[in-house]
Amino acid sequence: MKNLLEEFPAVDKATWVAKVEKDLKGKPLEDLFWHLGEDITVAPFYHPEDIDHQTTAPLLAGRRGNDWEIGEYINVYKDVKQANTALLEGLKGGVQAPLFRLFQPLDSPRLHQLLDGVAPEMVTLNFSEHYSEKQPARLMELLLDWYLQKGVTGERANFTIDFDPILDFTEPPIDTLAAFIQSCTTQWPNARPLQVNAKTFHSGPEQVVDELALTMAKGAEYLARLTETGLDAAAINQHLQFGIAVSKSYFVEIAKFRALRLLWSNILKGYGVKGKQPFVVAHFAQESQDENPNSNMIRASTQAMSAVIGGVDRLYVLPSNRAKKEPDTPFSRRVARNLQHLLKMESHLDRVIDPGAGSYYIEKLTREIADQAWAKFQKLDQERAFN
Repeated sequence: MKNLLEEFPAVDKATWVAKVEKDLKGKPLEDLFWHLGEDITVAPFYHPEDIDHQTTAPLLAGRRGNDWEIGEYINVYKDVKQANTALLEGLKGGVQAPLFRLFQPLDSPRLHQLLDGVAPEMVTLNFSEHYSEKQPARLMELLLDWYLQKGVTGERANFTIDFDPILDFTEPPIDTLAAFIQSCTTQWPNARPLQVNAKTFHSGPEQVVDELALTMAKGAEYLARLTETGLDAAAINQHLQFGIAVSKSYFVEIAKFRALRLLWSNILKGYGVKGKQPFVVAHFAQESQDENPNSNMIRASTQAMSAVIGGVDRLYVLPSNRAKKEPDTPFSRRVARNLQHLLKMESHLDRVIDPGAGSYYIEKLTREIADQAWAKFQKLDQERAFN
């Protein structure tokens, strides 16, 4: 087959720059540059000469597509039946990974009531504790007992617990965490009992380099402590997830998620683990919403797209009225989940591995963020910032 592009001469970057400067009619090209923090300058356009074509190789490892789990928050207060009603509504609407935000500890009867009507092998169950006396070991015990009573074992059980000892405990119970992961390695291969909660590091696009450096330092600290207990780094990665905030800066957020995966792949290489990806869960940053639900619905589309194009594994879209501190409504929850359906069923963003690959702008921004974050991470790692 004839290559039609051969009929057109190649155009180098200098030629493009000359054309841009002519069109600007004397205005300096540098006036179109913008700065991301102190260290990154973003140009108005990029050319193949700017790109390191090795950037995307680690982003493809082990991936057969770009599918992600559709998440939804389920707040669990005293009235467990109300939470169960919201859960079943969400599951019927296509939710794949409900996140139960527990504001009171559960016991076995309340857990069974909460999960009444759930087909355990068809959904990923996720739990986070939002009370002072957290008991992740008790929660995991109850959850495993529920699975066993349902006759669901091994790889048929998919669940996570947002257990982040460094964040949640003055004296992090690393031994408890190590026991969790050891149990999962032998019996529950699709469970993730460790969350590297990096949402607290998010403070806007200008600080994206610091956000990623701190995220990597925290993840690396867990690898260091857990391998000291005898666990294998590959097993730790298999049972770990990163919780990351996604904000409003579209291209920066795409590049951030891609850079995160590059950085973590590099850290794993240091432990002899190659070809493995981090499991990344995206949550909308709280400051990304205002009190206008209509603008929030519109803005949510680009926020969700940036997370998905960046390659996240699970996404939670905030209902559009959350900033007004009102209870979620069936309508606001339905719009939030249907946005993700549109990105899959109409945009087909789940079918393309690394949709951002090949964009000179995204590739360059990914590499610059990753390089700057890696340099800062190395300093933090030497200092054992989370020790």
